[in-house]
Amino acid sequence: MMVTSFFPGRIRLRAPVFREEDLVERAIGILRKFPALKNIDNNLLTGSVLIEYEADKVPMEKLLSLKDFFMELAKEAEGFDGTNRGKILELLEKLDKLI
Repeated sequence: MMVTSFFPGRIRLRAPVFREEDLVERAIGILRKFPALKNIDNNLLTGSVLIEYEADKVPMEKLLSLKDFFMELAKEAEGFDGTNRGKILELLEKLDKLI
């Protein structure tokens, strides 16, 4: 997963997995639990996701505690070829529980 743009309050990610509508919708459903989330836009054609959030409401200690998880998710997202769909779904379920 590649971060193509980032500044506090806005991050754009790009990865092959973001072309899979059902997986993106599942992830968006989980992320909507974050009170700081303002908006998420997905472009299936380019495989990118734009996440807008209230930077001052994101607890940095919570994000740091999820670092290893997000590294694993990023690896699977970048290498997505359809065969690891089950692994992506497992990771999304884990994220849902972590939040």
